[in-house]
Amino acid sequence: MKPKIFSLTILFSAFSAFTSCQKDDLSVLGGSQSPVGEVGHTISWGPIQGVAVKGMTVTKLEGDVSTFSCSGSTTNSTYIDILKAVPTERFPGTVTISGNTVNATVNAKITDEGAQVVFNDGSKLTLVNYNSKVGDKYSAKVGGVTLENEVIEKSTEDDFYWGGMYIKVIKVRYKSHSPGILHVDAIYNHKFALVGLDVYLEDGTVKYIGCTC
Repeated sequence: MKPKIFSLTILFSAFSAFTSCQKDDLSVLGGSQSPVGEVGHTISWGPIQGVAVKGMTVTKLEGDVSTFSCSGSTTNSTYIDILKAVPTERFPGTVTISGNTVNATVNAKITDEGAQVVFNDGSKLTLVNYNSKVGDKYSAKVGGVTLENEVIEKSTEDDFYWGGMYIKVIKVRYKSHSPGILHVDAIYNHKFALVGLDVYLEDGTVKYIGCTC
């Protein structure tokens, strides 16, 4: 699937979804600014058939909010249709679609404690908090719809192979409200941030999107 178009639907279906008030305040993201959110940093996506995509590059950092800019194109119109179905108010930034090309910006807070997306109305959704445990949830009401994601796995040892080494990861499931997508499992590491996405489609297939921060 298309890492940008798909990642954008996802990563932002995922990146596009929630703000939370939890008893343990996991939705309140502290920590120091991560290099992943500093101007000039680029997140690269692994190759996906039928998709041409450029990396997501931080083009602005104001306060603790980074703006990631990205673009991509695909020969599969289904991917475009999926992205078009995401309501404007549930996308943490901007999206412009022209034919089979997509340009987007995504606003996010990235620290050494985790990551949040920031919506245009100022609300925030925690994508991951590295202090979370399995079963913890983050949720928010966006555009009249309650969106939720949940921590489903957390390593106790270095068991995930990435970048030529084994690392500890935390996996968060983003429940999709977009046609064609069941849910997205985002895989994070406390040092390298997002390291992969498992995209579960309604047709029963699963697309893995690898990324390097």
